[in-house]
Amino acid sequence: MFETFKTHTIQSSQAKIFLRAKGNGPALLLLHGYPQTHACWHAVAPKLARQFFVVVPDLPGYGMSGKPKSDTGHMAHSKRTMAGILVDVMAALGQDTFHVVGHDRGARVGYRMCLDHPDRVISFASLDVLPTVHMWDTWDKTRALGAFHWTLLAQPFPFPETFIQANPDHFHRYLLHNWAAPGFVFNSSAMNAYLAAMQSKEAIRSSCEDYRAGAGIDAEHDFADWEAGNKITCPLLFLWGAKRSFGGPQGGKDPLAIWQQWCTSKIIGGPVDCGHFLPEEAPQELTKELLAFLV
Repeated sequence: MFETFKTHTIQSSQAKIFLRAKGNGPALLLLHGYPQTHACWHAVAPKLARQFFVVVPDLPGYGMSGKPKSDTGHMAHSKRTMAGILVDVMAALGQDTFHVVGHDRGARVGYRMCLDHPDRVISFASLDVLPTVHMWDTWDKTRALGAFHWTLLAQPFPFPETFIQANPDHFHRYLLHNWAAPGFVFNSSAMNAYLAAMQSKEAIRSSCEDYRAGAGIDAEHDFADWEAGNKITCPLLFLWGAKRSFGGPQGGKDPLAIWQQWCTSKIIGGPVDCGHFLPEEAPQELTKELLAFLV
């Protein structure tokens, strides 16, 4: 995967970031989710690199990027901190403005980037993600069962870490298969990369810290912006997996209407015939939608 992409390791003020990059044209930042790495873009990034300068990093705390130290308020793993780190990384690559596409946790970093750094983000595409504060405020039995990891990983250290470390391959493989559409088979190289990246105690700790931040400081940041009337000003595309209703982002309501409340301009998007992992389950349709939105 990514054989023709160049690899970079950039040391920001707060974390070392591993990334791959290729192409010319407008800059495009692709952000992965949990429990994955940049490898989730293997079927999409090469096609986008024909028209864009594509940057595909491992998020702080994931893959081959640095694992920030834990702190009491989980600020080091907040989406605000992650967004700031990646803005600095893009600047180090000579890209002061860029498009952002985020999946899962990467989309949470992406929309925080839109709110905190509006002068940097040209456009934003959220894949299968609604704002964190909305997810918590609309929690119900279906979501509690389908997204149980939100509350499990957010438990205090070291309970979830101890639980996951007992058999990390089983835990993460279960999540990946459970969120995908029935019958979908992941690329074996990508799956091996995900499982290998989530083996270490530090990787497991950082992923738990990510969700602890989501249950605390991230939701607080969202709520503060909501109360202040701060909104996303760039164009926004929202696509979601139609085959993942159990605990997915729809919540039984119009997800476009939910995102519209957070944006000043009219948003576009719709469902895709797949599960949670749009970049891997529906790469051709996703690429088509992204090119129509970005170009």
